[in-house]
Amino acid sequence: MEPLSLMAAALVAQAEASVEGEFLQYRQPITHLTLVRTIFQGDCPGESVTPIENLSFLAPTPPGGRQRIVVRNQRTGGFTNREYNEGRNRSESFWISIGNQQHGSFLAVQPGENRFTWSVQKPVDSSLPTEGEAWLEISVDERTRYRDFRSINEDAYCTGEKYNTWNRTPLDRCPGRSYVEEREGVCPDGTKVQMGRRTIYRRYSSW
Repeated sequence: MEPLSLMAAALVAQAEASVEGEFLQYRQPITHLTLVRTIFQGDCPGESVTPIENLSFLAPTPPGGRQRIVVRNQRTGGFTNREYNEGRNRSESFWISIGNQQHGSFLAVQPGENRFTWSVQKPVDSSLPTEGEAWLEISVDERTRYRDFRSINEDAYCTGEKYNTWNRTPLDRCPGRSYVEEREGVCPDGTKVQMGRRTIYRRYSSW
């Protein structure tokens, strides 16, 4: 093949590879998203990222037939496989959050620039582009909140009977003249935090 023909073929291949799709939010094209990360302090430390829902994707190839579209994040390896079929004007909706994997309608991203590839499955018209790229810049807005216990659980049992929840010895009859007290805090998300335990010894034969 002549050098000019090789160059032309390379330019065509590059043009085809760079066909861009676009992310939509409220049906409007977007190139930037800001996710909110909440840093919790207080009794229940931790962090939580609020996902952004009801996003969709539109490629140069319009929806139709029984098509599906796969959008894959090249940074995280995560992808979402959405309906892109007849009766739609964009892909089935999905949501985005910080992460490294995907599941269901969740598409993982990382802060900074995220490059995606898209491909149309079962294309109606193979003469139209069936794959390409898309870009999304991700920012993170960090906020701090105090998170206290929702409730506090208390338990007391004879020494050695922690897991005997159905037939425990009454505390005033504990063998060995000792029993244990435990406390745990319950966070708003259901997480339990151990607050400590102590062993109480009986000094006399009667309580």
